[in-house]
Amino acid sequence: MLWLLIIFALCCVYIYLSIKMYPGDMPVYPGRVPILGNISLLLGDSIDSWHYIKKLTEYTYNNGHVSVVYAGIMPIYLITDPDDCYKVLTTCLERPGFANKFLKQFLGNGLLTGPEAIWKQHRKLINPAFNQQVVDSFMGIFNTQSRRLVETLKNHVGKGQFDHHDYLEKTALETISLTMAGVDISNQKEFNYKCLMAFRAVVDGVIARAKNPLYYFDNIYRTSELKKIEDAHVKITHELTEQVLKKKREVYATEDKDKESSEKKFKPFLHRLLDFSNTLLSDNDIKDEMNNIMYAGSQSSSAVLAYTLLILGTYPRILEKCQQEIREIFGESDRDVEKADLTNLKYIDAVLKETIRQCPVAPFTGRLITEDIQLKNTVLRKGYPCAILLYGILNNPALWGKDASEFIPERWLEGRLPENSNALGAFGFGRRNCVGKVYAFTTMKVALVHILRRYKMTGNFFNMKLKNQVINKPAGGHEISIEFA
Repeated sequence: MLWLLIIFALCCVYIYLSIKMYPGDMPVYPGRVPILGNISLLLGDSIDSWHYIKKLTEYTYNNGHVSVVYAGIMPIYLITDPDDCYKVLTTCLERPGFANKFLKQFLGNGLLTGPEAIWKQHRKLINPAFNQQVVDSFMGIFNTQSRRLVETLKNHVGKGQFDHHDYLEKTALETISLTMAGVDISNQKEFNYKCLMAFRAVVDGVIARAKNPLYYFDNIYRTSELKKIEDAHVKITHELTEQVLKKKREVYATEDKDKESSEKKFKPFLHRLLDFSNTLLSDNDIKDEMNNIMYAGSQSSSAVLAYTLLILGTYPRILEKCQQEIREIFGESDRDVEKADLTNLKYIDAVLKETIRQCPVAPFTGRLITEDIQLKNTVLRKGYPCAILLYGILNNPALWGKDASEFIPERWLEGRLPENSNALGAFGFGRRNCVGKVYAFTTMKVALVHILRRYKMTGNFFNMKLKNQVINKPAGGHEISIEFA
């Protein structure tokens, strides 16, 4: 009798919550199970996660650009219309709580994961550290780092396929330390590699936790083996940040602040944060932002460059056009890339943008709906998380044409872009967009000039597998082989 009462009570609670948490009349992704939601989407590894994201995107696109998927009893909105996405991203700045919760130990309250109030304050302080003038001052570092990368790759000339992504990640991490803090960590390659592996392990752990509903409860998760693994790897990533911060503090303490202020209006990232330490930013705030920049900066641009080199190895015509553009600008010289050269690299710029369109590092982003929002065909209700499926915008044939699935850099140069400007917004619209966009494009262009002046590559883009580890990364089949150009 007692069991019947318990079951009846649970059924009543479920019915009550289902009514209370009703998201509105919109399509629900197939496979929902009472209480458990769309639990089948939690199965598999990070490669499967990418397949699920594509399926969710396709379903939403084919059902009026708005749908719902359930995490347990919690509805999550999915949207793919560019105007709807723009409206949500410009209206709502809060990240969904469950996503931030899983990344909290790793990234704290930095720009990627911090609550809206903290994000607003930090973003205002950090923005000037990523403006064009500051990025231009890093050109010497970008060139030096690119030359180091080119020399490292020389060991693979004529030796068949290899995983170039690892080298790009290492270079990106070292470059970020130099530009953001003025600290050279290139002499500790073993530890840097260990740190990059820890980045991967931490994110793998976050994905594993997200796939196990029991681990949503902190008391259960704290006693798990997965938590012990996370603690160990987070410790490694934070050791790198502490190390860089300590070295920068030593230099910062000896600088003439008045002279520095008058001579250098545009200060790099960590220098600017230290200016506000003990006033607007705590020690933990600075460490959180360092962790965010070290992680996001080393992972995103290296992934885009890895895709780009693979694509160039797949399409000899496009590779030749890139190298021809470089010859037209630089001739046969091996001089550094200068600020004035960047605007002339029009075809390479188009190749990078087309790579991001085809292989977005961030195929979706999340927001908490903080007020009722009227979209084109429905209303998103306050209090629910929403996934903005950017992949669905960037690969939408209605926006990009029937050849949307094809890699065509010329579309960026021949007036073939979507008429709806919000379709381009998937490259970073909304107030909470990527703070390092200018930095990323600059360092990628410089790297490509140095690499393509020296090498030609072959590969097969169609063999590549992707995995989603918060951001999309290559999971196999992305290897290339290189020869001297």
